[in-house]
Amino acid sequence: MKEKTKHRRSIFSRLVTSYVLFLAGTLILYLLATVLILVFVGNGNMNNVSPQTVINSDGTINDIEVLKRVGGWVEELDSDGNVINIVGDKKTEKDSYTLEEMAELLDMGYVNFNGNGVVIIQHDEAEKVDYSGIVRCVGNPKRIFLVCYPKDMVTYKISYMISNSENNTGLIFFGVFTALFLAEVLGISFYLKNHIEKPLKFLMDGMDEVSEGKRDVVLDYKTDKEFEDIRDKFNCMAEKLKESEEEKHRIEQSRNQMLLELAHDIKNPVASIKTSICALEEGLVSEDKIPDYYRTIEMKAERIRTLTEDMNTSLKMESDDYKLNLEKADVCEIIRRICVEFYEDITATGKEFDIDIPDESIEAEVDVQLFGRVINNLLANANKYNSTGRNISVTVYKDSDMIVVEVADDGEAIAEDFVPRMFEAFSRGDSTRKTDGGTGLGLAISHKIIEKHGGTLKYVRAEDKNCFCIRISEKQ
Repeated sequence: MKEKTKHRRSIFSRLVTSYVLFLAGTLILYLLATVLILVFVGNGNMNNVSPQTVINSDGTINDIEVLKRVGGWVEELDSDGNVINIVGDKKTEKDSYTLEEMAELLDMGYVNFNGNGVVIIQHDEAEKVDYSGIVRCVGNPKRIFLVCYPKDMVTYKISYMISNSENNTGLIFFGVFTALFLAEVLGISFYLKNHIEKPLKFLMDGMDEVSEGKRDVVLDYKTDKEFEDIRDKFNCMAEKLKESEEEKHRIEQSRNQMLLELAHDIKNPVASIKTSICALEEGLVSEDKIPDYYRTIEMKAERIRTLTEDMNTSLKMESDDYKLNLEKADVCEIIRRICVEFYEDITATGKEFDIDIPDESIEAEVDVQLFGRVINNLLANANKYNSTGRNISVTVYKDSDMIVVEVADDGEAIAEDFVPRMFEAFSRGDSTRKTDGGTGLGLAISHKIIEKHGGTLKYVRAEDKNCFCIRISEKQ
């Protein structure tokens, strides 16, 4: 880890390197483009572009095809400035030049016959001819040549200066330019570094706080849009993390409460079983009561089995990894079969059992066993806890692409303070709809099963009836 950290680069060094590479790349591309353009214009030879290279140092004339193509020509002058020879198509009537005339026509305002013997001239605008020229003094003895070309045809110039050892002007200029450039690079880099580091510091501090366990972290800074987007994403992430942990804590508390309730509910039947066994072992039970004791032991053991089975199902329903055994099935047929099983038990208590199920099939992807368990739980509760009413009903119908199942009874209304927690594990109702003998897990398990199917299970009190309404989609 230390080795990786050692070679990590800072934003500042990366910015400086980027600027330098950008400048170097720009200069290389600029020079490359210049060379390509000059080679193209000069028919594959850069020397053909420059008028200075038309005349060789020995006085011979090179190929002037490019010069002629742009409307230029070459004039040779004698020592008095008279034109003695013309190569190309001369466009002016001037046949002699004085030193003063050439000096007046120079771009720089003076005649330069020393050094490499090059003089740049431009013809007078008064002659209505706009030509530029370069005077070349070459050979031994010196011969004077004037290379002329139309001024408007030359749109690109390259000038250079070579200083001798006694003049450091060029070197000083280069040094000053380099220093100013580096200062500019460093200044811009420092500015951008600080501009970028500020929001990054806020983000890092926020992440440190989250990693330390804080869950109310909210970043609030103003900067560029991209960093503000990152800020908003971070705040959203922190909020979702907080909600996730709160939900996890709630589930853990619910699970712990379930285990406590299970232990409490198991304690009584275990004690009853133990007491019955001790009485039988001590011979304290009369011969005619022994079967009753055995039945009590069997009932309490069944009670414990039911509790543990419901608890196991409830815990499985809470797991995200638990997968339903889905299959395409006729929901009407599932409910119709369960209603047949309950019909005798319900009517035996003197209640009416109204069944409204369509004859045509309504198919959906369901776990047949678990979905049937939900209907079974709701009908069992309606029959068991409806002590004041005389009617139980089951209704199935379609609402758009939703399948709706309603299990209702006309018994006493469920207490309002119990309704919000009725689908929680081990919740029990009031004395009117008491759950003696129940595990307190039936509605909680039913609610979780329907949620696993992507549907809803809700309770409503309407038209003096307690109605449990299931809604699941035909397409899951």
